[in-house]
Amino acid sequence: MLILMRHAAAEDAGSFQGQRDTPLSARGRGQLAELARKLSKYRIQTIYSSDLSRARATASAAGRKFGLKLETRPALREMDFGCWQGLSWGQIAKRYPRLAELWVRRFPNQAIPGAEHFDDFRRRVEQELRDLVSANEGRCALVVTHAGVIRVALASALGMPPRNLFRLGQDPCAINVIDHFEEGMLVRCVNG
Repeated sequence: MLILMRHAAAEDAGSFQGQRDTPLSARGRGQLAELARKLSKYRIQTIYSSDLSRARATASAAGRKFGLKLETRPALREMDFGCWQGLSWGQIAKRYPRLAELWVRRFPNQAIPGAEHFDDFRRRVEQELRDLVSANEGRCALVVTHAGVIRVALASALGMPPRNLFRLGQDPCAINVIDHFEEGMLVRCVNG
């Protein structure tokens, strides 16, 4: 079983943070105390985290609750949004109006200047999750990562086209549970 958790609230919430290493906000640090309650019903045996500080800080709080060390995995990083990183949607629409309109209409096929292409991001995430599932057969693993990574994992498990990724809410500290079987996957919880 993989429990995919989005990191706690970070500074610059509401922007395309991507691979910027933004720390947790005061609100996010406050959310860490609630993690023990949210995770208490699971028998977590291992913890993985993106190497970005907002995910590592969230995973470290979970690690203290379970007495486990976390393993950082760079492949669990959010998508690199290139020239859009650090900008809100309003700023993007104002600075890049034509590109923003094309991105909405053509997602996931419209490229962003300097950004990771969505197909490369999806392949990176899916391969990393396959590796984690293989390494944790019969075990419960907590994976602390980012909204985009979790959306890709859920879309894959549900057979959902990438076009619909943003229909999946991912709040700070959201929990998503996916059981992996030889025959496939079962999504048990989304944005919990």
